[in-house]
This record gives sequence, C-alpha cells and structure tokens, in this order.
Amino acid sequence: MKLKNKQVAGVDRKERKPISVKWKIFVTLVFFIVIIIAVLWFFQVFFLEKFYMFIKSNSVKKAASEVNEVITQKLDGSLDMESYKTKISNISRNGDFCVIVYDEDTSKDPIMGNESDGKCMLSKSASYAAHADVIDELKGEALSQKNGIASRLIEDTAKVEVPFESFRFSLTKEGLMIPRPEAFPSRLTSDIRDNGRNKQNMKISKGVQNMTYISVVTGSNSHMKISVINAQLTPVNATIETIKTQFIIIAAILTVVALMLAFYLSRKIARPIISINNGAKTLATGQYDVAFSGKGYLEIEELSNTLNYASRELRKVENLRRELIANMSHDLRTPLTMISGYGEVMRDIPGENTPENVQIIIDETKRLTNLVNDMLDLSKLQAGVQELHAVSMNLTDEIRSIIERYETLLKQDEYDIRFEYREDVIIQGDVIKLDQVIYNLINNAINYSGEDHQVIVKQLLEQGRVRIEIIDHGPGIEKDKLAYIWERYYKVDKTHVRSRVGSGLGLSIVKAVLELHKAEYGVLSEEGVGSTFWFSLPYSKSQNAEIRK
Repeated sequence: MKLKNKQVAGVDRKERKPISVKWKIFVTLVFFIVIIIAVLWFFQVFFLEKFYMFIKSNSVKKAASEVNEVITQKLDGSLDMESYKTKISNISRNGDFCVIVYDEDTSKDPIMGNESDGKCMLSKSASYAAHADVIDELKGEALSQKNGIASRLIEDTAKVEVPFESFRFSLTKEGLMIPRPEAFPSRLTSDIRDNGRNKQNMKISKGVQNMTYISVVTGSNSHMKISVINAQLTPVNATIETIKTQFIIIAAILTVVALMLAFYLSRKIARPIISINNGAKTLATGQYDVAFSGKGYLEIEELSNTLNYASRELRKVENLRRELIANMSHDLRTPLTMISGYGEVMRDIPGENTPENVQIIIDETKRLTNLVNDMLDLSKLQAGVQELHAVSMNLTDEIRSIIERYETLLKQDEYDIRFEYREDVIIQGDVIKLDQVIYNLINNAINYSGEDHQVIVKQLLEQGRVRIEIIDHGPGIEKDKLAYIWERYYKVDKTHVRSRVGSGLGLSIVKAVLELHKAEYGVLSEEGVGSTFWFSLPYSKSQNAEIRK
C-alpha cells in the first residue's frame, strides 16, 4: 500500500508542469511593482509626520546651537551689541524661526530676531512666563555642565496661540491660559494689564502647532542668558489626506500601466526563448535543417548561434554516419562476396581448386580480418582505452622496412616509393601503433598518387624533432575540405574506391595514434599538384642503431 502511494505521488510530481518563462517574468514584474507601490504608500502616508517632525526638530536644534554660540561670544565680550542682534536676526530669518534671547536680569529688554516680519507667534513677555518652570530647571543644569549650556526641546502640539499686539495668551484644550501675575516681573505684569484691555485686537490662530527649544547659556563670569526658539509646524493631517487621495489615483494608473508593461515585456523576452525551444524540439526529432533565430538580446543571440552551429555539425555527423555505414557495408561485402564466389567455383567446377584461388580466399579473409581489427582499434583509440606502450625504437629502420614490403607488393604496378633521409633516428614510441601510422599514410599516398606513380617519404631533422613527410603527386585537396579528411571514410571526391591495401579507415587511425603520442601532425595540399601528410616527434640521433621489430 505504501509503495502504491509512493508511485501515485511520483506520478503527480511527474505530471506537474513548471510555469512558463513568460508568466514567470510577468508575475515577477507585477510582484516588484506591487512592492514598490506598497513601500511608497507606507512611507508617504504612515511616516510622513514622523519624518517631518524629525527634520524640523533637527533644524531647530541646529539653529539653537548657532544661537548659543552667538550668545557665548557675547557673554565673553568678543561680540558687540549690533553684531549680536544682527546674527540673532539672521539665524531667525534663515530658518524661519521665532528667536527670543532673555537676559538673566528680566528687567532688561529681550532680543527678538525676525521681529519686523510679523511672523513670530511668541510674545516677549509671555514666552518667558509660560516656560518659567523649565527655565528654572535649566539654570540649575547649566551651572553643572562643563560647557555651561543646558537645553530642552518642547513639542507642544495642543496649544493654539491667541495673540494681542504685544502679548499672546495660550489657549489649551482646558481653556484660555493666562499666566499668574506673580510669575512675571513688574514691567511684564503691567504689559499684560495694558494689553488685556484691548480685547478687540485679539487674533486667534487655529491649527498651528509649535515646537519650542529653550537653552540657558552661562558665561565665564556666571552671567546667564536664556534663548527661546519657536518653530511653527504645519499640520500634516490635511496633507496626508491629500496625499492619500492623490496616491490612490496615481497607484491605480501606475498599476494599469505596469501590468500592461509587464505583459508586453514578458512576451517580448519570452518570445525568442519559446522560438528556440520549439526549434530544439524539432532538432531532437532528427530534422537537422532547422534554423534558430533569436534577436534583441546578447545571450539569446549567442544561444541561437550555438544551436545553429550544433545543427550544422549534427547534419555533417549524420551525413558522415550514413556514408560510414554505406562504405563499411561495401568494404565488408566485397571480400565476403569474393570468398563466397571463389568457394562456390572451387566446389562446382572441376579443376578450379587451384593454389591461386585458395590464395585469393586467404587474402580476402585477411583483408576482412584487418578491416574488423582496424575498426576495433579505432574505437578503442577514440574511447581512450587504448594504452601506449612506448619504447626506444629506430624510426628510420621501421620506415625502410614498411617501404620494402610495399615495393614487393606493388612491383607489378610499377610504383616508385622513395625514402630520403640522412641518418637513423631513435624516438620513444609504440612500435606497433607508429607502424600503423606510417603504413596508412603510405597506403593513402599510393591510392591517390598521380600518373607518375611516385610516392616520396622524407625524414627531416629540425630543432630536436624528426619530421616525417609522405608526398604524392595526385589531384590534391581543396582548402575548405582539409579539416575533414581525418574523419572516418571522408571522401574528397565522394566516390568510394576500395583501396589496394588497407581498410579505408587509415587517416582516422593516424589521427588517433598521433594524438596518443602527443605528436604534431597536419597536411599540406594544392589542387592539381599533390598532397603532403606529415607528423613530428622528439628524437635522439644514432648512426648505428639496432633495428627494433
């Protein structure tokens, strides 16, 4: 039962199809857009007031620091009264703050910055009285501080100022707050009485919040000055409501545009990928003439070019495979036909059972055996399972021995195989495998030799290496086909001719053996002149080398 459940679960997992790239891109873009809108909404609506208060409080603190520095200079006597007032006014005007500086002796007139603008909501007399308790605390703190400065920020968002011409009452949630007379100096108290009679000049300013920063600065002579900086805060609630309304409209428009853009981009990006995928499916069915086209993106174009190259190479491999099967069938069928034919003749016709006919059967049997062995050797070499048994060998003597065998075999056809060399050379190599290389290259030159039936083998010594060249005066090879002649059964003239000697897999075996020896090799050819096949190996000279067989 458990096994059955596992099988069912396995089927479900197998049948579940992954989401297409088009929809993945679409969903990713939509998700990204939603996150961006949500983050903007969150910060614009929920954190607007906090950001505003944070920025405003920093501005007030910075202005207070500048004011305190000016006061310190005045207390130290390094600043005259005119410069003192000017700097206070500049700080007040630049920051759009209301700045009042009181002397420790409250009978003296306070300094008020930005007074002429008429924007200051503070009264010279009432501001001190309204914060008398805080100022008294700060005086004690200032004396204990090293720098002689004590400050406090007061965010009074519930107050609504009720100004007179020269004095303002404070209207709180509990009602109208009028400072007690005993809290004021005598001159300030008379100010209140005088202004209190002019109630017709009362102006109520609603909805304005205040941020007040109070500092007490102590000079070197323990003389004190008190600075009060007031900043009017614009109510944010109405602004937030406006932003909400605008943001809803903007978010709706952006969402629609973003969805359309995401859908368009997903289709545009996915289209070439889908096209390449369909082409790859066609290629997998064996239709190698498919063409891949992907434009607009570097990676897609590179993938398209790679698949087109793979398609061309697969087409070539398929053609070579078909030719290989046809050629191998031909080479296998020919000796089998001759063996069968001569055997039947010798059986059925009296007097045909001659040594010559028996020798033909033996030769064709050897040829068939050599063909099969060559195919096995080539498969092992290309699979990398063929081991190299390198020994010290006389390469010059091996070439002489092979040429002598060929001369005996081809004497009746009047072939001239000439070997040009100056001295014997010793190399490290596998004797049997290098014999295959030389044998196949000479055999190839004989098959494609010209009318002169001449094959030249040269042994050249250059910079510690021996270079063997096998030259024929045949038809030559076209330049664009030189790279393919090392393939199995590759034919320049596309007409398969059964070789006089060998299996027809010669150059493929040559390539595999030389690469196993890490030798340099190649071919030089000119149409109508002939071809030169060559390979190069390290050597050591030896005049009286023994022949290695």
